[in-house]
Amino acid sequence: MNSILQVKLLLADERNKQKPQSRNLRAHAETTTDKIDKLIETLRAVLRYYRSVPKVLNNILVDINYNDIIAKSNRVQALLKPNSRTEPNDIVVGARFSDAPEGQENHIITYYADAKTIQNTLHDLEEARRFLSERLGGKATAKNFKEPECAIQYDGYGIKKDKIRNIIIDCSVVDSFSVPHITEVPVQDSFLITFYKTELSTENLLEKLKIDDMKYRYSFYGKDTISATKELYEFLNDKVPYLISMISSDLSKLVLDDIKDTSVKEQIQIPDPVNEPVIGVIDTLFAEQVYFHNWVENIDYLDEYEKVGVSSDQRKHGTEVTSILVDGPRLNPWLNDGCGRFRVKHFGVCSNQISITRLVRKIKEIVNQNPNIHVWNLSLGAEDEVSKNFISYDAAVLDELQSQKNVIFVVSGTNDNRNDHSDIIRVGSPADSLNSLVVNAVRRDGTPVSYSRKGNILSFFNKPDVAYYGGDYDERIFAYSPFGKEEVYGTSFAAPWISRKLCYLIDVMGLPKEVAKALIIDASAEWSYKTAPQNLKELTGYGIVPIDINKVLSTDSNEIKFIVYGTSKSYRTTNYAIPVPRDEDGKYPYIARATLCYFPQCTRSQGVDYTNRELSLRFGRVKPNGQIDDINENIQDEIGSHIDERQSRKDFRKWENTKLISKILKMNRPLKSYGDRFWGLAVTSKERLAMRTMGELNFGIVITLREINGVNRIQDFIRACNMRGYIVSELNIQNQLEIYNINQEELTFE
Repeated sequence: MNSILQVKLLLADERNKQKPQSRNLRAHAETTTDKIDKLIETLRAVLRYYRSVPKVLNNILVDINYNDIIAKSNRVQALLKPNSRTEPNDIVVGARFSDAPEGQENHIITYYADAKTIQNTLHDLEEARRFLSERLGGKATAKNFKEPECAIQYDGYGIKKDKIRNIIIDCSVVDSFSVPHITEVPVQDSFLITFYKTELSTENLLEKLKIDDMKYRYSFYGKDTISATKELYEFLNDKVPYLISMISSDLSKLVLDDIKDTSVKEQIQIPDPVNEPVIGVIDTLFAEQVYFHNWVENIDYLDEYEKVGVSSDQRKHGTEVTSILVDGPRLNPWLNDGCGRFRVKHFGVCSNQISITRLVRKIKEIVNQNPNIHVWNLSLGAEDEVSKNFISYDAAVLDELQSQKNVIFVVSGTNDNRNDHSDIIRVGSPADSLNSLVVNAVRRDGTPVSYSRKGNILSFFNKPDVAYYGGDYDERIFAYSPFGKEEVYGTSFAAPWISRKLCYLIDVMGLPKEVAKALIIDASAEWSYKTAPQNLKELTGYGIVPIDINKVLSTDSNEIKFIVYGTSKSYRTTNYAIPVPRDEDGKYPYIARATLCYFPQCTRSQGVDYTNRELSLRFGRVKPNGQIDDINENIQDEIGSHIDERQSRKDFRKWENTKLISKILKMNRPLKSYGDRFWGLAVTSKERLAMRTMGELNFGIVITLREINGVNRIQDFIRACNMRGYIVSELNIQNQLEIYNINQEELTFE
């Protein structure tokens, strides 16, 4: 076995030197007079609707129904353009997908435009239609706008040449205009309602609608969300349905795993804790009479009215989750991960159900008050499926905390506790948290469990992240409850095993959370991951995490695995001098893969366009022209490349905050070298929102090179890195344990 290497590469920052290309219709796209007629009529229908209802807002909320998944750069640029200083992207207030079968969804993007802008857009559409009819025979294609222009006359119309062209190009990607409306309403009595961002604050909106808080009970959460009764929702949906951006359940029954009543009392001895690292737990209550209570700092984090009538049964789930974190290998010897024991700070926040808004408030308070805890286990989840069009309220809060603080949440993938499993339902919140490490369960033989729920999230993001052993109805694992040793199953009991590993990597091995997450995901992914069936990925994510932590922290003797930790500060972060060893013929006898993880800021109000920032990864040999011959054949950022948004998301995981790229050769033939050039990596940063928020964003990369002939070339790689001035160190478990123990010693000054 080879150790994993830490390589401190010299990373350079590069500006974006590409110039915007002139716009044109996409290949095979067209704009016709009939198409413009449809757009004029649907936009007029939007105006007629708002004239028929009482005026509440200064401006108008209008949906543009696109005919594809659309990149930010390909959204409309002339339609709904407010003025010369403001772009249509500046007035976007939401995004969702159409109600089409999976894989065929198109973007629906919501704009907040004033009436004058809409009237101007109608005028511009009419002029563009007249131009199309008189100059191009009623239809425009990409050929019409290629240079040199074929003597097309643009004079005689109420708008200039560039605007006519942009309107026609815009029309080629738009299907229709419409009034915003929601399509998914949970069957509940208590809701979280989120409004589109307008000039009205939520308080002013409710005041303007003359909503009496004595008649309709509600509470404010953030700038745009309220917790409301069913009666208030029905009132809002009747008066201002176009203002409701998102709706989800507030009071959710938590998915607590089934526990077989076979408790066995055992006299188990456990030493007192010394200086072991601490994992934070947010769960149901903890029972302090268990044998490992000295390892747990317990806090019943309940409001006063919640403390009445708490029973021992309400302490089972939280106690069992914590028992695995503290002493899981003792209870399940076949799952001995080599991580030892962990101390736990346990926050009991509920019994069997809790308001989502109350849970969120508690999570924020707990994390802010405990900055020294880096890994948080959250084995709570809702029964309701997550939406296809927006991230749940609680998941968005987890993502915000992880983007701003040095913490990572491990979240259970939730269980399907229905009797009928004829169809597989989507995971429940907060398992749609993108920055969290979400864990589903598998049986001992590695097959998905019978209660599995599936991703993806927002029809695209790869959740769950990984899978681990959580038992099944007929194949349970052991945990410890207030009543003794119990047989249990569920994603709640798969997640804490991953929390143990993450805490070991971060607090014992001293790795940044970006690298730790990348190592977990990389260790779970097989070389054949890219060709695995999609339905399996929806249940197990990138794969099953190895049991032994040594399998995460080492690699086969014919592999070179090294980690790179860096910070994106500009458009592109690069190194073009990674000295990968060659064979005797001067070739590269490897297959390669790389895993990238980062924790971006997100904006829930943007709906399906949730992540604010994208980091794309290219890794491979450096070609004579200085470009990287990417192992994943990623051409997104190359000059002159033409690749649509749907393909970018499918093939290159654009906007995904975890990326695994690989080069799998069909035949074991070495790769040619490009002269004396080395290998390189490039991390390219893009932003989604119109307002630039570019700042420093940390990332972790795990790179693996497998020698196809079985030769161990790790010493050659270390030597070559040292010669280039790179600092290389091995991830040595014993050394890190000694360093950790020294750091935990208390010094006494005389």
